[in-house]
Amino acid sequence: MSVIPPNQQAAIQFCESHTPVWTTAPTTIGLTAAQVTALDTLTKAARNAFTAAQNARQASKAATTTLDGAVRSMRLQAADLVRVVKGFAELQVNPAPVYAAAQIPAPAAPTPLPAPGKPNKVAVNLEADGSITLSWESINAGASTGAFFTISRKLPGQAAFTSIGGAPGGTRESRRASFTDATVPASAASAGVQYIITGQRGTNAGESSDAVIVQFGVDGVGATVQGGSLKMAA
Repeated sequence: MSVIPPNQQAAIQFCESHTPVWTTAPTTIGLTAAQVTALDTLTKAARNAFTAAQNARQASKAATTTLDGAVRSMRLQAADLVRVVKGFAELQVNPAPVYAAAQIPAPAAPTPLPAPGKPNKVAVNLEADGSITLSWESINAGASTGAFFTISRKLPGQAAFTSIGGAPGGTRESRRASFTDATVPASAASAGVQYIITGQRGTNAGESSDAVIVQFGVDGVGATVQGGSLKMAA
């Protein structure tokens, strides 16, 4: 292990404490007075440099704090002026010249929100009155943002899906949207009813869910998922 500490401050302190000891009788420990005097000079220079560096660091911190405050005040004032310019521009028949004169960009045209994501995690519940309730999850599907869903159904023997209703998107109380189909013909129960759920926002439609096939009154008790189908006991 090194006798002289690797840390700068500790190394200076080592030399400061040993120089007086070595100065007393340098020849008794194999040194000369000139060598110890040279070390004393270098130690004092190192201490002065260390102190100057510490003072510079403190000054830098203080200067940075002052800079941060000055820039923050400038930014707030500039933001206020930009708001005034924008407000003035929007009062004009043609705002473009105002933005050009102020050399700030005109506000971008608002971008409509995308359609809700593909409905997933679809669950099916057979109600006591024979109706079927579907529930699902979807990203970007808050009812408060205008998201809603259309539900299409295909009964046995039909060649295409037909829209049978709609449901609002998720809410703060429930992220899962739901729809109850109370018009399922009894004759279609065991043969299988297919549903597709599609999210929309305005006229912008998202990706539809996978087709969900619902059968009930078969295979005993409970509900099981088989290849995307849900078979439910009556």
